[in-house]
Amino acid sequence: MIVSTSQQPVTKLVNENKECILDVLEKTKDSDWVLTPECSLSGYCENQTHIHKNPDYTPALKEVENYLIKNQRNMLLGTGHVESDGLPWNQIRVYNKGQFGGAYAKRLPCMNMQYYGGELFHYCTGDQPYYYYLDDKRKIIASSLICNDIWAFPKASPMGNPYFYRQFKADHVQVVFCAVNCNNDYGFDQLIYEWHENHLRLFSREFDMYTIVSGATTSMDSKEEVNYTQCPSGIIGPDGEWIEKCKDKGADIATVELKL
Repeated sequence: MIVSTSQQPVTKLVNENKECILDVLEKTKDSDWVLTPECSLSGYCENQTHIHKNPDYTPALKEVENYLIKNQRNMLLGTGHVESDGLPWNQIRVYNKGQFGGAYAKRLPCMNMQYYGGELFHYCTGDQPYYYYLDDKRKIIASSLICNDIWAFPKASPMGNPYFYRQFKADHVQVVFCAVNCNNDYGFDQLIYEWHENHLRLFSREFDMYTIVSGATTSMDSKEEVNYTQCPSGIIGPDGEWIEKCKDKGADIATVELKL
């Protein structure tokens, strides 16, 4: 099974984000599954919220979905999305052979109102995992996490880390797809980078799972390009080692054939 993860810009402009996603899909035609960063279509804490709904979003999502259906592609799309009940969610939307199967909603939004823009002002909080099969025989179980769900950054997580990988292990998950958006305007911080990377690698090893990580090349604050990443993107094996890692700045794609 060939899996690709994209490290790419996540801007305020939905149509720019859409073109980037379509370009990634074109570059990964041989991949069975493709993952994009947190809010890669909608923009982070932008556009798809209870405060502000961007009219470009629905047509852009439809164009991506039409591509997926036409080309029978499997994708894990990170995006902010307002559901039919009018509630906004920070999601990873799962498409199997182009068909939307369901979505995972972020369970650990940044909860300090003065930290990282206050995600609670923009999205509802998810309360359960979402499982899906990666293969037609329905044997390989996968699940998803979004950014702070993984490492429960201390200032942003007053309730601590519930260690979602423990539940995944009990439910026989083999692959975890993590969509990330965590760069800041104040610059690179080596300690935060290590905090993020070590959580991803240790969880992979301790719970014997593949972890696929997709992050943004832009700042979550200004949405402008930055010359660093606060969390690496790539593919980690069940031994906790990187199988393939994206470069630490700029757009990149990591592709690996997993032995599942």
